[in-house]
Amino acid sequence: MRPMFQPRLVNGPFGDPGLFVDLLFERRALLFDLGDIAALPPRKLLRTSHVFVSHTHMDHFVGFDRLLRVCLGRERPLTFYGPEGFIEQVGHKLAAFTWNLVENYPADLSITAHEVSSGGRLRRAQFNSRDRFARRDGAETRLRDGLLLKEPAFEVRCTVLDHKTPCLAFAVQEAVHVNVWRNRL
Repeated sequence: MRPMFQPRLVNGPFGDPGLFVDLLFERRALLFDLGDIAALPPRKLLRTSHVFVSHTHMDHFVGFDRLLRVCLGRERPLTFYGPEGFIEQVGHKLAAFTWNLVENYPADLSITAHEVSSGGRLRRAQFNSRDRFARRDGAETRLRDGLLLKEPAFEVRCTVLDHKTPCLAFAVQEAVHVNVWRNRL
């Protein structure tokens, strides 16, 4: 059984943190931390569906602007997960730009930001380009066993750590699957 995950460090072991996980057969990818992501070509960034940010020190979050710039105008939404205070920080990043021409883009980019509190709560807010990225808060839910995302092919869990700032550690688990290579049968 070949793993579905195709992980690759964006900047090597000594550069800004970033792990690009291409999902084989799904035409999408996950991104863990958003350090300097200039090494990722736009075609790879456009595959990104979910981004998991451990904390918002500059070396873990500076790539947000590049990802946003590449993804403006695409139809597929972007979903972010981060620690306590993350929604406000995403909102500030979006508010730092002037959006008076965003209606010229062909599609409405939807960004959903989730934040995990140390008390095990998951808050959510949505930002849409057609609304000039105005914040709309969603319902708060209780996190069960740290489960952030559960899909048929994999799940992502987190736990809160202390890094002198709220910080998350992530675990990705691939579901059991069987690969059938028709051309080899």
